[in-house]
Amino acid sequence: MADLHQDVPTKAQIQLRAYELYVQRGGGEGRDLEDWLAAERELRNQHSSVSGKSDRRDSTSTDRQERPKSFAATGNPKGR
Repeated sequence: MADLHQDVPTKAQIQLRAYELYVQRGGGEGRDLEDWLAAERELRNQHSSVSGKSDRRDSTSTDRQERPKSFAATGNPKGR
């Protein structure tokens, strides 16, 4: 049986990519949600193109993983 969620990135993948985006733009407060959404969208598109599927989920999807409130509250992926 095929994995129905193979085109969905994990929370850890999204968190790492969001942190990379944060570092690329030079850091700073207040744009953590923007980084998270961009990372999530980017990874979903990558996963979809690998599996040959288009991303038809909208940003209000209820099956989406919970997002951290901020990098300050959750820390970066390396736990620092």
